[in-house]
Amino acid sequence: MAAAQIINDVAIEPAAARNGQEAVDSAPEVDLRLAIHDTSRLEWAVSVPLPKKGTVDYAIEVDLEIPTHVLVGHSPWDQLQELARLDGPNDTTPSVSTIDGVRRFAVAVAAKMARAHEGFGRHARLLSSPFATDDVRDHTEALDEWLASAEQSLLDARGRLRSADATPDVTREALLADEYLSHRLLELLAGAEATLATLYDTAINSVANDPASMRLASAVPLIAGVGEALADGLTREMNHRAEAGYLEADADAPLALERYLDRASRLKKHFQEVLFLEAERFAVTDKLHHWAAAGAAVVAGTSAFLIQLYIARGSVSSQLSSGIVVACIIAGASYALRDRMKDIGKAWFAHNLHRFYAERVARYRAPAKTCPSRDVVVRARESFVADKQARPDPLNPDSGATVSVTTLRYRHLGSLESSRTLGVAGISRVKHVFRYDISPIFARLDDATKPVPTYDTKARRVRFTQAPRCYRVPVRVVIRYGRLACVEQSGELIVHKRGLDRIELS
Repeated sequence: MAAAQIINDVAIEPAAARNGQEAVDSAPEVDLRLAIHDTSRLEWAVSVPLPKKGTVDYAIEVDLEIPTHVLVGHSPWDQLQELARLDGPNDTTPSVSTIDGVRRFAVAVAAKMARAHEGFGRHARLLSSPFATDDVRDHTEALDEWLASAEQSLLDARGRLRSADATPDVTREALLADEYLSHRLLELLAGAEATLATLYDTAINSVANDPASMRLASAVPLIAGVGEALADGLTREMNHRAEAGYLEADADAPLALERYLDRASRLKKHFQEVLFLEAERFAVTDKLHHWAAAGAAVVAGTSAFLIQLYIARGSVSSQLSSGIVVACIIAGASYALRDRMKDIGKAWFAHNLHRFYAERVARYRAPAKTCPSRDVVVRARESFVADKQARPDPLNPDSGATVSVTTLRYRHLGSLESSRTLGVAGISRVKHVFRYDISPIFARLDDATKPVPTYDTKARRVRFTQAPRCYRVPVRVVIRYGRLACVEQSGELIVHKRGLDRIELS
């Protein structure tokens, strides 16, 4: 099967509009990736298709279940980082006669190479799947085609960048684009090599009488052939980088590694910046707190006035006596009550606003360099709620013992709007990237390692071994798109004193 045909097989089919919204006849391609970004931040990335016309609603829901005794009071919004960008053009047709055109072209080629990377990984999984029954040669040939497709995409891009008549500034940008795409190809080849190494190790360690293992073992020569093709492609790319004088990573030179990583990061940010959406966010309480304060003041003032009126009516016929003193005390208390009622009203409004609308509202506009009209592409309402619950003890749920947990719930309710300008540019998706920093809880965790007594059978004595002390934090992400599509991913974060260790997906 050709690589191009495989891409077409997963293309999204447009749907008919329903009630002013773009619907889908079959589940659209909604991508979700749940992973660890670094030692302190959890990341979930969501890519959703833009409607061809009209609007379509979507929702992103995330639950983090943290033990209450380790949760530290903090503002969830301060820990959340959110980025949104257009998820790359579907074609590589942008003009390369301007700097912005070169940047969009480079991003388009990088997106095409990313699809080749995903296709390679998909066929590698099918090759090792215990449920697969088809010929292993089909998958190894597909692996070869994906590698060839990615390399050919880069060669075609280089030819186009060199052939364009451009000013010195555009020529310099084209050289940066070549270096950026070279980095992306190296990442693809490195990932493919690691995948092949895992397949090869699994194949040579196959278990006798296991059909899946025997099937994979028969593919060892074919996997080795793919590895040779990968090595040839890597050699060609490294030769090109040497001729161009690009920075290289040297395992024996930490400073060179640092410079290489910094250069790769700068190149990635430089080119992807052209697709980042312009965010406009504001907290709803910041916009409405004046109205909330006014409403609370009206209620509190009215109550105080009624109390004073009642006291005054009861004191009109009285003489100077201790009753006057009591009336004054009550009047003073009513003023104090009025202020207290006003504060309580404002606090109640701020705490319960998410139930009626949202805590934060955001709009995302298309970048002016890509869409001069700066169309609004996404409108969203966001809320962050902490919910304390008592769960049955997992050791014996029927014992009546409970475990206190606090669920941090993030809700993002959005609406995607079609844009003719973006459609003409070949852009059909929006990608949201969320990163949540859970480092505030690290201070309350136990030490990362603890001594555990183990019995040494030979010496017949107990030895102490440092064992990792980890905590498990369940996480669940649900994506809804329109009325039909729903994608869910759940797992457990493995956390220790020094940070995030890994995530185990369900």
